[in-house]
Amino acid sequence: MLLRGIHHLKIALLINAIFFGFCFAQSSPVKNDPAGILLNPIKVAPHTYFVQGRAELGSSENQNFISNAGFVVTPKGVVVIDALGSPTLAQKLIKEISKVTKQKIIAVVVTHYHADHVYGLQEFKKIGAKIYAQGEGRSYISSETAKQRLIASRVDFAPWVNDQTKLIAADTWIDKQLKLNIGGVEFLISRVGPAHAPEDLLVYIPSEGVLFAGDLVFRGRIPFVGNADSKGWLKALDQFEKFNPKVVIPGHGPQSINPIEDIRFTRDYLRYLRESMEPSALNLDPFDEAYAKTDWSEYDGMPLFRAANRMNAYNVYLSIQAE
Repeated sequence: MLLRGIHHLKIALLINAIFFGFCFAQSSPVKNDPAGILLNPIKVAPHTYFVQGRAELGSSENQNFISNAGFVVTPKGVVVIDALGSPTLAQKLIKEISKVTKQKIIAVVVTHYHADHVYGLQEFKKIGAKIYAQGEGRSYISSETAKQRLIASRVDFAPWVNDQTKLIAADTWIDKQLKLNIGGVEFLISRVGPAHAPEDLLVYIPSEGVLFAGDLVFRGRIPFVGNADSKGWLKALDQFEKFNPKVVIPGHGPQSINPIEDIRFTRDYLRYLRESMEPSALNLDPFDEAYAKTDWSEYDGMPLFRAANRMNAYNVYLSIQAE
């Protein structure tokens, strides 16, 4: 059963890459005016801000602005967390940061190498920022999957992602943990993957009480599970309590000022996927039957349910067979 599960999982991941290439990148009329998408930094702590992506599918119309990014202003420079989903968006973020502070952007921390978080990296590289990411990201950016996804994105998100858009490697690859002290402000960067992605990182700023969770936490929409390790993801969520943050910035959705309560949504959704799919996965019952008999009423009214939920359930079904 393990070998069979792994075989089907590999096939599913290929299908998943194709599916989400089209599903999360639907064509829309392109606006010639890039000012149509506004980034409005939200202040969540004395020196910490973030911009909130839209609860939509990525498209040319929204320039792939579907994820969050943040920044922390220190006396010695600005640290950015994630680079958004197109170079144009990154340029806009850089401009918004310049309105908040005259400090230079000196570092970018990548929570994971999904397209909506990293296609803006080259703009930060151009201005001399040092890029930090978890070491597993090296495997991804050199993979055929990453190359094909970028090729598709140059069509799906044109003209904002185009032939000039590149995958950018980190300057520093983090193994498990890294403590950065910039201008007297401490950044605790911890690997928590494999979870949502193999290279997942958390970024905690103790003096601000803010934790950047990447895509370990979704708010206000159905999570994207994709080829995630759902069991590892649940374990990663348990680590949040040791930080005891005042504010959590999710990878998607509004900030949380009640972290324990708000993290529960992502945790409960993942648990429900596993509990619903596990009996059929282990018994080798058909997935379609398992999905059809599951009560999705708690989630079917949420944004992106139709786009993501069935594939989420299918990937969990196959991953359980491969465990």
